[in-house]
Amino acid sequence: MEPKQRRILRRLRLELADQLRVEQLVQYLYQERVVSQNFLEELEAEPVSVRRTLKLLDYLPGRGPRAFAAFIESLRDEFPWLCRRLEEEEERAEDEPEPPEDDVQSTISEDILNSVPTDKQLNRLSSQLGAEWERAVVDLGLKSSDIYRCKMNHQYNVQAQILSAFLLWKQRLGKRATVRNLCSSLISAEVDRIVISSAFQ
Repeated sequence: MEPKQRRILRRLRLELADQLRVEQLVQYLYQERVVSQNFLEELEAEPVSVRRTLKLLDYLPGRGPRAFAAFIESLRDEFPWLCRRLEEEEERAEDEPEPPEDDVQSTISEDILNSVPTDKQLNRLSSQLGAEWERAVVDLGLKSSDIYRCKMNHQYNVQAQILSAFLLWKQRLGKRATVRNLCSSLISAEVDRIVISSAFQ
């Protein structure tokens, strides 16, 4: 998903959560291979409708370049007003200049950027992240089933969930799991730049 599309979903998050009922559109998204079977099961297990919608909105940005268009199409029959709203926002975003990139990576030394993050750095980062951590780890390549397992293994400790997801990413990628790649995914997930730079000082 393009950065401008991520920004649209973030900007309209509360409006979509208030008006949308995801039960009526997830089957289309599943058919189009935007959502997985595991994610469908996670949604069904969530008893509160608004939380189901928020979970979907957090999940979509990591589902590739077709996710935004498929999401709009899934709204066309049951939620035409939301479909129009998203299309208008996307048109408007075409004319908007990209926000300036405050290059957080320039505040971190090249040696650190090219290194594999230490467990201590990941722990510090985990203690400062909010809900955006899931978008970041999806961007790093973890699947929704991996995230679900991290959550189940540490049901009552969000920091431990986040840390275990980062450690899983680091274990899978080995030397390719660099601070630079992690910073890029955190920026994509719109994590506060102060949080990112402070974790790697």
